[in-house]
Order: sequence, then C-alpha cells, then structure tokens
Amino acid sequence: MRLRYIVVAGLLGAACASGPPLLLGQPIKKEVAILVHVSGAAAHGDQFGGIGALVDAVSDGLGERGVRSQIYAADDDHPGTPRIEITVQRWGIGDVTARAVTNVIVGVPIGSSGSYDVVVKYYRDGDTRPTCTRDFTGSVSGTDYEASADEGGSVGRHILSQALSKTCG
Repeated sequence: MRLRYIVVAGLLGAACASGPPLLLGQPIKKEVAILVHVSGAAAHGDQFGGIGALVDAVSDGLGERGVRSQIYAADDDHPGTPRIEITVQRWGIGDVTARAVTNVIVGVPIGSSGSYDVVVKYYRDGDTRPTCTRDFTGSVSGTDYEASADEGGSVGRHILSQALSKTCG
C-alpha cells in the first residue's frame, strides 16, 4: 500500500514539475506576439509560401504546446512582450527554370539555388530589449515549388526550438 502512495506522489510531482512552457527560460504566462517584417525583396522572391510556412510553424508549434499566440504584420503594429520578432530579409527559391532545364539535359539540377536570411529577436515578458537575437541563413534547393514551403516550415521549427530553449545559443 505504501508503495502505491509513493508511485502516485511521484507521478503527481513529475506532472507538476513540467510546468508551463518556457521562452528562453521564463515561464510563458500569456499570449506570445509574433511580429513579422518582410523586406520587399523577400516578398517578391517568395512566390510559393515559404514565409507563410515559416510563420505557421512558429504559431502552430506554440499552439501545440498550449501557448496562445497572435501574429502581427502591419508596419504600425507594436505588440507587447513576450514577443518573437521575425524579420525576413531575403527569401527565394532561385532560378527554378535553369535547374529544370539542366536536369532534363544533364540529368542533374544545376543552377541557382535559392536562399534565405531571417533575423529573429526574442523578447521575454517585460523585456525592453531582445533577450536573444539569432540569424537563420541557408539555401532553398529542389526543383519543385514545394521546396520553399518545406524549407519555411523547417526554419520556423528551428526558430521555435530556440525560443523554447533555456538560453540563447
């Protein structure tokens, strides 16, 4: 009988110890603002949904963890904290036509692959300056239009993973 109480107490303690999700080590107790800025070049280069997939991955990932979020994208939006501020400086899939043509001729997709550069600032509740700033860069490869959305989702999951870690870095 005593063992049963110890097991139940241990399970209750483990459930309570998990607590609320953390934003860079601080418990998230209210809605997280996701502020999105997209440069003109990035907006022009992202014709296939990579940026949307990125933002959805962050928002949906928070929701899956029981954290409410609100997306802000207007230039005059100035949401409070906690906040994840995403600035997409560059996003594009490159020259798909050149890769498709060389794939047909040579059998290998050669040509300009796309790239992205996304700067993210993380603000914990009450912060006036970012707790952490990260730059996510890489390439968007592939010969189909889904490559941009796939890469956007992957980058968004990395952004969320960093937000939910205990420290910056």
